[in-house]
Amino acid sequence: MRKTFGAISVAALTAAAVLSAGPPASAAPPSPATAATVIAGGLDNPRGLYVSHGILYFAQAGKGGTGACVTSPEGGQSCLGDTGKISAVRIGDGRHPSRSKVWDLVSGLPSLGAQGTGNSAIGPSDVTVGPHGIVWATVGLAENPAVRSTTLGNSAQARKLATVGTVQCGRYIPRADLGAFEAAHNPDGVTPPDTNPQALVATRDGVLVTDAGGNDLLSVTGRGHVSSKAVFPDLPSVPNPLDPSAPDIAPQAVPDSIVRGPDGAYYIGQLTGFPFVPGTASVWRWVPGHQPTVYASGFTNIIDLAFGPRGDLLVLEIAKDGLTSPNGPVGALIKVPHHGARSTVPTGALFAPGGLAAVGNTVYISDNSILAGQGRILRVHLAG
Repeated sequence: MRKTFGAISVAALTAAAVLSAGPPASAAPPSPATAATVIAGGLDNPRGLYVSHGILYFAQAGKGGTGACVTSPEGGQSCLGDTGKISAVRIGDGRHPSRSKVWDLVSGLPSLGAQGTGNSAIGPSDVTVGPHGIVWATVGLAENPAVRSTTLGNSAQARKLATVGTVQCGRYIPRADLGAFEAAHNPDGVTPPDTNPQALVATRDGVLVTDAGGNDLLSVTGRGHVSSKAVFPDLPSVPNPLDPSAPDIAPQAVPDSIVRGPDGAYYIGQLTGFPFVPGTASVWRWVPGHQPTVYASGFTNIIDLAFGPRGDLLVLEIAKDGLTSPNGPVGALIKVPHHGARSTVPTGALFAPGGLAAVGNTVYISDNSILAGQGRILRVHLAG
């Protein structure tokens, strides 16, 4: 599924391309958002967030390294290293924020980052805390899972790519090989297989994981059993913007976010694939045992979801004007109430935001999520 821009591939520009497409030469990370407070900075490609008992957990995809390399969709090299992390910072109760420093629950995780810069890394993608305080995390890949044993040399680090696991005593312990599942089952039927485990949410016996490369929702039990619960369909075909004479393109769904709603159902956001048509991303609602249905539509390049204190859905867009916009990945946070019109939450400037968590009237956003050494976590207070 993963090819280059020149091949006009649908899958080259799934979640992998979002997280492997650095800022355009004319773009630069904005100054700290005026409506937000920076609570952590100097991070390497920060992604998914989770809050539990006054602690904000977050994934850092790292900055790659000097190991074996794969060719990125843009033609550059993304090289393997051990710079991925699952980190945390105390945030207090919101009303009395903590001034704690960031610490790492585990470091040395695999990371594929742009050669020379470390930007646009693929590595640890998300983190959550399940029953009994068990910390779970995903590690992405955004490739045919076979590259782990071929191009990347079947190293111990390569084998941790495309997995979901737990963090215990400073170690990451893979619990399920989602790359192997994609290679064996390929639920969406697109060949060659492609996998990029992204968001996850804890269940009573394990986690649910969105595979942005495989276009499906996976269930992983505490014993490591994997099953596909839903496959998300392609979008309607659109003209190829790079070659109008070429056949139309059916953008892939690219499910990259999941949250459990106040009604007990699960809500899944989609990035959408190339050519990233603005206004075509949806939030799906899924109840176990049923097929997912569209809950809300008309978004652009969703990257994460959360629910506010009144049950309002919060939708984070990594690029509100679309990922092919000349403005670069300027993000936005959209509030979707039960009744009434949607509104944009004032956050100040966001550059390629990558993760979202909400606690009461406070939200946390990972920003500059495709930059090494410049990532940050923002705190924003919701009005009302």
